[in-house]
Amino acid sequence: MSEYKGIKGFQVQTRTDDPSPTEAQIGDFYYNSSSGQFKTINSGGAPLGSWASGGNLNTARYGGVASGNASLSIAVGGSAADYTTVVEQYDGSSWTEITDINSARGFFGSSNSSPYTASVVFGGYTGTADSSLTEVWNGSTWTEVNNFNTARRYNGGFGALSTNALCCGGKTPSPYPSPVHSAVESWNGTSWTEVAEFSTGRNEMPVGAGTNTAGLLYGGQYPPGINARANTESWDGSSWTEVNDLNTARGYAGGGGSQTSALMYGGRASPSNIAKTESWNGTSWTEQNDLASARNQGMGASSTDTNSAIYSGGSTPPGNVATTEEWTAADFQIKTVTTS
Repeated sequence: MSEYKGIKGFQVQTRTDDPSPTEAQIGDFYYNSSSGQFKTINSGGAPLGSWASGGNLNTARYGGVASGNASLSIAVGGSAADYTTVVEQYDGSSWTEITDINSARGFFGSSNSSPYTASVVFGGYTGTADSSLTEVWNGSTWTEVNNFNTARRYNGGFGALSTNALCCGGKTPSPYPSPVHSAVESWNGTSWTEVAEFSTGRNEMPVGAGTNTAGLLYGGQYPPGINARANTESWDGSSWTEVNDLNTARGYAGGGGSQTSALMYGGRASPSNIAKTESWNGTSWTEQNDLASARNQGMGASSTDTNSAIYSGGSTPPGNVATTEEWTAADFQIKTVTTS
């Protein structure tokens, strides 16, 4: 329990640790007895958060996609015993199977920061061929719409609505090793348009955040070899700019958010699965609290402010998992106060 010390007429709370996002109050001033420091909580900064266990998926799988956040989300497709059309909806505690997508597939892209009732999914692998199929979700049904121009698997993608998204990178159909793309296509709710390519071609599902006019692309892998990437590139609607790298290079990760506030979590830098979480504040990446379970190819989605995110399913030895973890965060900074 807290005790108090008087400093210049103020009663100062003493704690053995820093407050969690649910405890923190902007303006609080306290003494951390473990570090021997006075600290204050200010507004702004990278969202500080943590992961908690959620309800398991009904179908363990990997290589699917998601939209929504920790309270309301959907997990779409992927690979279980085979490529699947299964879609499940999360209500903050449990998953319920809802209307399937039309085409079974895995390793594709989605509008990962869109509301769970207004999502678009695109590309991927059907088990026999790479795909250019696009499907839109309106909260009750899936509708096949115009395909994009270049079929591919392991593509990244991001968007904040079912009417705006980018499809980025991936592999095209050809004998192994197939070409890795830096090609980008923009979705406007009706059709796809080829736009400027990003600088570093990559596959293994690079993660993105934002919209088709203001976005961020990060991570992935780039052959030859199995080289995980830390590259981050910012999109302004017409061109890409390289910005500060991730702290930990990886592919097959989860994430989402916006151009100025993004998350990345989990993934793989061969041969190891990764539990690390990083947050982007518009300038640089900061390491956050780790996932409880290191895994790759899970289904990740985030709110645009990155205060709520979800990571479900994935691959970790010896096989597919149904694990769900929920991320909650708050926009605040903990600063050390210099005293004399």
